[in-house]
Amino acid sequence: MKNAYILLADGFELIEAMAPYDVFCRGGINVKSVSITCSKTVSASNKVHVTADLLWDDADFSNADLIYLPGGYPGYEHLGNDPKVGALAKKQYESGKLLAAICGAPTVLLKNSIAFGKTVTSHSCCADEMSAKYKYTGKPYEHDGNLWTAIGAGHSQDFAIALAQELAGDQAVAKIKKGMELKF
Repeated sequence: MKNAYILLADGFELIEAMAPYDVFCRGGINVKSVSITCSKTVSASNKVHVTADLLWDDADFSNADLIYLPGGYPGYEHLGNDPKVGALAKKQYESGKLLAAICGAPTVLLKNSIAFGKTVTSHSCCADEMSAKYKYTGKPYEHDGNLWTAIGAGHSQDFAIALAQELAGDQAVAKIKKGMELKF
């Protein structure tokens, strides 16, 4: 079974975190949400409170097949400004394991000097910033090796399904699509 960790900071985008959480569960991927704050209760950008599965200090990322960074403002800034998140993201990427970021969260890569020169996408508000060090496309989602990025909330489900495909394969995605009544 593959292991995925979704990092939550106050101000995260709800659908960008919870759609992948749901998709991964449906696909048989062991997924855990991890609060980077000192509380398991994390406030989304729309003020919905979510209880994370784990606090940062209780998480063992050594078995992480995927580290997933949701966007949302100011959540992605909190992720990018946290040195432990930056160190984890860098280690994950450099180990060849999957690292994914959506919306504004690809700026975490930029702030932590991760994967310069790779092909990425992000929310349009970050396009100029990202274009300085990456090949920015503005497409719904991109993957360049083990780095996966997506443009924003409206593509959360499709992005999560693509990641589930990469992690768990065709049978898992077929199960996900059947359970969600996706007929494509």
